Amino acid sequence: MKATILTALAVLMLISVSGVRAETKQVQPGYGTTINWKNVDPPLSSYFSNSWSVGLWTGGRWRGPYVMTKKGAAWNYEQKGVVSIKYTENKKDARRNSLKIKSGVSIPVGVVVSVTDGGDAYIAGGTFQMGNPYSGEGDADEVPTHDVYIRAFSMDTREVTSQQWYAVRNWALAHGYALDNWGAGKAATHPVQAVNWYACVKWCNARSEMQGLTPCYYTDASQSTVYKSGRVDVANSMVKWDANGYRLPTEAEWEKAARGGAVGMRFPWSNANNISNARANYLGDTAIAYDAGPNGNNPLFTPGGIPYTSPVGYFAANGYGLYDMAGNVREWCWDWYGSTYYTSSPGNDPPGPESGESRVMHGGDWNHNAGYSRVANRFGSAPGDAYNHLGFRCVRH
Repeated sequence: MKATILTALAVLMLISVSGVRAETKQVQPGYGTTINWKNVDPPLSSYFSNSWSVGLWTGGRWRGPYVMTKKGAAWNYEQKGVVSIKYTENKKDARRNSLKIKSGVSIPVGVVVSVTDGGDAYIAGGTFQMGNPYSGEGDADEVPTHDVYIRAFSMDTREVTSQQWYAVRNWALAHGYALDNWGAGKAATHPVQAVNWYACVKWCNARSEMQGLTPCYYTDASQSTVYKSGRVDVANSMVKWDANGYRLPTEAEWEKAARGGAVGMRFPWSNANNISNARANYLGDTAIAYDAGPNGNNPLFTPGGIPYTSPVGYFAANGYGLYDMAGNVREWCWDWYGSTYYTSSPGNDPPGPESGESRVMHGGDWNHNAGYSRVANRFGSAPGDAYNHLGFRCVRH
């Protein structure tokens, strides 16, 4: 069997495509990696049945073989420590989040793989209608609705878990970072919460550096000093927007992603305009016309006491494959909050106001009613605030 696998894997797929971006993607401790194969003709089973060997880039050179084990349709790599997989992204396949392994890893000709380190979804660039289309509903800061163009980006499919938070946090503290909050999580697979905006921004930088990517946030407009400590009110000019590292989504990116490609819907799904505890983790209140309830917190998540968070990805994803874009924990965005910003925001990749007192949050949470879980709902909180219903997720280019 081993000889058969190695013979099949001796076929190299060399990539030579214009517009291809080569980079290194690292696997963080505790994340694991899933390689999802898109089967082709001949079928994958003609090459091997349940495992294969792969060389991975670690310690400055290609090493291996490592064993990938098949679980259902996925091939899972479980390796302790930080290990990176070198790949190139074929932009033609980007809508499927398909990544082709670069030379150095042998795979059968014609097989396309996707690699995730906790899961991200590719959001194609395009124009969407931002804001609340329902007259007489919501708050004044949600209008006017307006067309916004957003360039392509990738977003974490799930909210950052406490397991992810601590893996990066421990690395950060050993590499010159000072994060504001310890952070909390009801379980390893639940979202991290009780983290303020400053800590999340620095965590994004640490996650980037931990993976060998370029950080996005700096303490100066020349973008020469990586933001690692203190409470710096990072301005738009201090962001390296084209860096390949992680950052918080802008408010516009978050809303485009939350809509999942649907138009004019109240919530992140396209097949219903109401909410219930079968769809999201929020505080039910059937006095609200679009809340099918039942009333109160979902009893599935009350054992163990407050906070009543749920495991990330517990409910069905939206059209972009993103989970918990309504409920569970509210999510920090990049922007300063401006109550009248929609009346003058740019039509292309708006980064939010230049200054303010609060940073934007989106998505609703386990502790608030359905109104807060609407896609268009926006809220501001001081960047130093840390609550047990407030977390985040990351984006990157």
